[in-house]
Amino acid sequence: MVMKFFRKKKNVKIILGITAILIIPGFLIWGVGLSRPDKSKYIAAVVNREAISLRELSIRANEEAERYREILGDKYDELIKNMNLEKIVLHSLIQEKILFQQARKRHIKVSNNEIIEVVKSSPVFKDEKGNFSQEKYNQVINNLPPEKLKNIEEDTRRAIIFQKLETQVVPEGSITVTDDEVSEYIKNNKDAEKMDRELIRRRILRQKQSKSFNDWYKNVVKSSKITVYLGTSFQDSQEAQSPDVP
Repeated sequence: MVMKFFRKKKNVKIILGITAILIIPGFLIWGVGLSRPDKSKYIAAVVNREAISLRELSIRANEEAERYREILGDKYDELIKNMNLEKIVLHSLIQEKILFQQARKRHIKVSNNEIIEVVKSSPVFKDEKGNFSQEKYNQVINNLPPEKLKNIEEDTRRAIIFQKLETQVVPEGSITVTDDEVSEYIKNNKDAEKMDRELIRRRILRQKQSKSFNDWYKNVVKSSKITVYLGTSFQDSQEAQSPDVP
């Protein structure tokens, strides 16, 4: 029962802050490359000998398109009209493939108990005293279709893996923030004058950690063999495609 909660779409953002990605509807992806004479007509890209199939791309596209339609409503069609969403979803899948490969090399795994601990800490299931409420939990999961539950469990597990990967790449204590940096931040940001210095320190630290992880990721990409079959180059736009890690 506990595991089922994590497949609820609207609660993923509350639990782990997973970054949603604009995805082109799946039916617009089917058929891409069907004129190819070899097996690559079924493949969107290959990352270090691991393929991303057009079917995988289509499934993820449908899932993400549904999420954004729920968020944007009538504005969805207008938003995607002038965007190359096919490139966005493909880059997202390539990034994900690279991060999973790196996580496997580091033997990073996520247990069911870890996911259970995340749900217990979610404000969605807190009572008036701030404690976990089994009653609220049961009310949520009992109204969810199995497929939606499954999707959210996968999203949550993936997010935890990527967070663990970032923690290993940028271990706690490897980056520090000086008092001078905090003072400089306050000087350059008027809105920060009334903020607690410790909060500012944590904000700067997070910025540094994210930059360090993104620099590491870019180096991994440079050493990776990536072949794209959809008429777009992955490497050409890496500067605008940093990995999203909650």
